[in-house]
Amino acid sequence: MPIVVGIPTYKRPELLRGLLLEVTKQAEGQAVSVVVADNDCDPAVARVAEEVGATTSVPITVRPVPQRGISQARNALITAAYEVDPDWEHLVMYDDDGLPEPGALMALVECARHYDADCASGPVDMGVTPDYPTLVRSYLHATSAPRKEGIAESLDGGQNLLLARRLVDRLDAPWFAPHRGLSGGEDFAFFLRARALGARFVWCPSAIVHEPLPPDRLSNRAALRRAFEENAANADTEVEFFGYVHTLVALGRSLRWPFVNVAGALHHRDVERLAGVAVSLSGMAGRAAGLAGHRPKPYL
Repeated sequence: MPIVVGIPTYKRPELLRGLLLEVTKQAEGQAVSVVVADNDCDPAVARVAEEVGATTSVPITVRPVPQRGISQARNALITAAYEVDPDWEHLVMYDDDGLPEPGALMALVECARHYDADCASGPVDMGVTPDYPTLVRSYLHATSAPRKEGIAESLDGGQNLLLARRLVDRLDAPWFAPHRGLSGGEDFAFFLRARALGARFVWCPSAIVHEPLPPDRLSNRAALRRAFEENAANADTEVEFFGYVHTLVALGRSLRWPFVNVAGALHHRDVERLAGVAVSLSGMAGRAAGLAGHRPKPYL
């Protein structure tokens, strides 16, 4: 059954080139089409797609998306999937700063088919090294813990994500919330909607995408800011789906763990554990800010 690979892109034509070259290499000989949602409407993106397209038999389509926002780009990809291949079975989304390992595309598709998944995803390796600042390492370890293959309670995000046609058909458009286009958290909200329909989530550890951190995220301050912003957006989403009281109670229940971990870290003089507490506290501060109405917009 046909597969569409959807790529949202914004101001990264050369990173997009590398991703297109790898995706089309993996897709050669398969029933795969590629769609690029260009959220900058940059002629360079069309040129890159044309140049890569000249080297492959895999069709590449570019859709300009003038309204700024990651939700807007993801929704454009779904709309385009129906246009470029009305019989598509799966839509696989890769962000433009990622690079799937050889074989990762079909590994994700085959895993999804094996488990009859509505949504499937795999690891996003951000290349954590001992040279990274302590808080950066702690943030990455907290967001990328290893998991076994199979049914999962939920998934992590829109990078390296497969959506089954049967699920998308059941969801009303717009599939990704437009009002979360600049704040992020559109993927979390999508998963909550899917879960309400009884969607089956699957984790595929062999479908690995590499996404090295850009220089502007390689600092302790950047790690804390990202933990804060992500949790502020997610708290707002939880209020929307579950109500203010439920979200406040959940935050209150989580407050004890940083103090428990601080005590343990101090007792064992564990710097890494203390760093984890700092990232956790920044995330909790973000959740509190989200409950208070703060709306960061990292995608501006």
